Amino acid sequence: MPLSLPLMKHCFVHIAIALLLLCPTVSAQQQRNDSLEFAKLRKEMYNHYSKRNTDDFFSVTDKMKQLAQKTGNEKEFYKAWANQAIYTSTNINKGKGIDIAKEILRYANQQASQYGLYSANYVMGTVYSSLSFFPEASSHYQEALDILRSDYPEESRSALNLAMCKVARALKQYDKVDGYVSYVLNDPKATMHHKLTALSYKYFVQRDRKAPLAEIDKAYAEREQLKQRYGQDDNFGPHIDFEHALLHDDFEKARQVAEGIPSKNKMTQLQYLSRLGVAQQDYKKAYEYYVQYKRLNDSVNNDNVRKNSLDLGAMLDKANAENELKDLRLQNQELEMKRIASELNQKNMAEEALSMSLAYQESRLREMEALRENDSLMANNKEHELSEYRSQMHAFETAERNRRLKWIAALVFTAMGFAFVVIYALNRRKQLRQLKNAYDRLEETTAAKERIESELRIAREIQMAMVPHDFPQTQRLDIYASMTPAKEVGGDLYDFVAIDDKLYFCLGDVSGKGVPAALFMAMAARLFRTLCKYRLSPALIATSMNNELALNNENGMFVTMFIGLLDLNSGHLDFCNAGHNPPVLDGEFIEMEANAPLGLWEGLDYEGQSLDSIKGKQLFVYSDGLNEAENDTHDQYGDDRLLEFIRSHHQMEARPMIELLMQDVKSHVNGADPSDDLTMLCLRKK
Repeated sequence: MPLSLPLMKHCFVHIAIALLLLCPTVSAQQQRNDSLEFAKLRKEMYNHYSKRNTDDFFSVTDKMKQLAQKTGNEKEFYKAWANQAIYTSTNINKGKGIDIAKEILRYANQQASQYGLYSANYVMGTVYSSLSFFPEASSHYQEALDILRSDYPEESRSALNLAMCKVARALKQYDKVDGYVSYVLNDPKATMHHKLTALSYKYFVQRDRKAPLAEIDKAYAEREQLKQRYGQDDNFGPHIDFEHALLHDDFEKARQVAEGIPSKNKMTQLQYLSRLGVAQQDYKKAYEYYVQYKRLNDSVNNDNVRKNSLDLGAMLDKANAENELKDLRLQNQELEMKRIASELNQKNMAEEALSMSLAYQESRLREMEALRENDSLMANNKEHELSEYRSQMHAFETAERNRRLKWIAALVFTAMGFAFVVIYALNRRKQLRQLKNAYDRLEETTAAKERIESELRIAREIQMAMVPHDFPQTQRLDIYASMTPAKEVGGDLYDFVAIDDKLYFCLGDVSGKGVPAALFMAMAARLFRTLCKYRLSPALIATSMNNELALNNENGMFVTMFIGLLDLNSGHLDFCNAGHNPPVLDGEFIEMEANAPLGLWEGLDYEGQSLDSIKGKQLFVYSDGLNEAENDTHDQYGDDRLLEFIRSHHQMEARPMIELLMQDVKSHVNGADPSDDLTMLCLRKK
């Protein structure tokens, strides 16, 4: 049965009311679904970030950006994009990370998005901070902070203030650190983790300022109280616990903290154990942990330097490609200008032809007027013809006027284009001048590099001149030594001084390589020669050298050294081994007392040893560049091969034995770059 018209109207009204009531419900449900989807994607993003799953991380963040654009969520869009830039800088390439941050900055400017500008500056500050470019990082962080204050006052600024704490502390701006910490502690929107990290920086600043112990303990207790309430620690926790334990000589707690550090942070664990050994005056263990830490640290630093060099090279290649593209664009624009100039010449010629035609028509008009005056009989006809002709001329002049206006407009647009090209050319010339200045600076840098290389060659000659090259060959003594630096200059040394019937001799190995090691080596060599003149025992020489080298040694450099005193009559040998490799006597290692290297800790008393007589025996002293010499597959020469060689040649004279051993080492290395300086000394009391 069909419905009546009033009944149908009544149904339509009820349906419309139901739809209006349903729309807010559907909209609210969609918002909840979007929030759940963002939460899910955010959780996946952090999971892939921590595990360094690069492809999965970028896939998830791209989905977040698409969902944010679809829903109009500006903050989620820029947060996902900023996380992509930080991940790229941290795990892939710092230059590419900066490029992404600049792309965010350009896009945010186009969209007039203040939150985008905040995100871009925050990312660039984070990247520059990781590169230790602290002034640049501070500038970008401050820009981000200003945007938050002015445009997003409801947003918490705690995370940004903590990032600025790191930069301000590195720049020793402790008052600024106090201000950032105070903000976080008073921010009601700050998380417990943020507040705990703020108290960590508060403790660090007390230590940096060398505050009284009571103030440091107060800062530590305040942090411990919040940590107990929070139920977990931040990344600074182990470091603070270790430092505070050493501050109170609680060595057992310090050891527990050091041994509890995860294996992935092996370098930090070795550093803590070395410092603990020094605090407990167990210098042997402290030295062993310190050597392991330095080797691991050098390896990590070399990898970072190599990676940064590749990053900078890629950035330079990109800049060169952009300059070449700009040159091609400029050439195309110059060709377009020539074409426009040619068309303008053609238009000028056409305008001249039109002007000549107009002049001819005006001449004809004058002739017609003269005929009208002379011929009165044909005046009416001529007047009619003249009127028609004038109408045609008026139409022609109007058309010509319109054409001229068009030409004038074309000329105006052409002039504007020409002005644009001139302005562009001037800017291009400015860019070329800047590029030339860059090339000039590159040439200056190259010249400076060549000058440094020349100075290093001179330094090598000076250094090689510091060690003796004339070896006395007498009826009582056979002695010879050689030194081969791994770089232009090195840190190894050897020396000997003959006083009456006594022969002082030494061989040392300075930590590190290059110019710093060479300067430290020169100081050690000078001290050795000076102290020999006072006829001191090897142990007293080592003690005096250690006190002098440890004074103001802020860089923590040290030298391992074997010091000997040989009686040329009886063959009696007094010696002191300061953390150096044990010498070889007739193919066997000599048992050594455990003494610390020279220069690490002031006030140590070194113990000496002696052998009744080494007459007729071969004594061989060397640096670890010998037994640790590696080939391309990282196989070391090793102690066993060294002992086997010396046992086979211990009856030879000193010089040929060292030269044969050097050939054997070169054969093992097989062309690989040397990893350390190599120094050898051989002597025999006949």
